[in-house]
Amino acid sequence: MAVALEKRTYTIDDLWELSHRSDKRLELVKGELRELAPANDEHGYVASQLLLVVAQFVKQHRLGYTFAAETGFVLSEEPATVRAPDFAFVSRERAPEDWSRHFARYIPDLVAEVVSPNDTFTEVTEKVDDWLRAGVRVVWVVDPAQQTVRVYRPDQPVRVLRAEDTLSGEEVLPGFECKVSEIFAR
Repeated sequence: MAVALEKRTYTIDDLWELSHRSDKRLELVKGELRELAPANDEHGYVASQLLLVVAQFVKQHRLGYTFAAETGFVLSEEPATVRAPDFAFVSRERAPEDWSRHFARYIPDLVAEVVSPNDTFTEVTEKVDDWLRAGVRVVWVVDPAQQTVRVYRPDQPVRVLRAEDTLSGEEVLPGFECKVSEIFAR
């Protein structure tokens, strides 16, 4: 669950400075700073399993780059928005030649948000909308409590995948497939 901090309009540079002076995990949404609470162990485990499975595939097929939680992506300059997904994939075509010294100023092809027990439906929906509006091609919302993955794409109906279903990378990660249950297996 994100907690709004002091009421004032912040810039991307403000967030960069604050993130280096504080041990808090912050996002910037439409100029408003939001503190993100630490995740529980199930959230961390599921996010790491997803990263492991996808990162191995991406590296093996040289498709691009995967990013762990806390990587900040600039979604908008005005209003200033920097989000940090639980997982992101950026294709070679979208990735810059050199890594940034600040937040990433390119948009991932795919992001995954793992639902925490204290996340609200509104917060998760807002994140999905922000990602899609910024140009992300696919958003996976991974829900450990329901053991589902909701697949969001621009201008398409949401697909809900259950444990027995297969999660596919479609054209974003051609050839990638795994059983949804693999992400949650202990």
